[in-house]
Amino acid sequence: MPRMENAKGEALYYNVVEKNGKVQYVLKGIGSTLILGRDKQKKKSRIFTQEAQVEQYLRRHGFETAY
Repeated sequence: MPRMENAKGEALYYNVVEKNGKVQYVLKGIGSTLILGRDKQKKKSRIFTQEAQVEQYLRRHGFETAY
């Protein structure tokens, strides 16, 4: 699970899982980091079905891989 951070100090985990025979992409907030849902609701985690959607979300919110 890669850990990602942005310039604001927010951090999340990015994980690729297989569920019911389909690949899904999971973002899980670390600490007080909240992830915005489809209708701007604030959540601790979010599941995407397409990799392009995840990449766009991460790019839009400034997340980069941190080691």
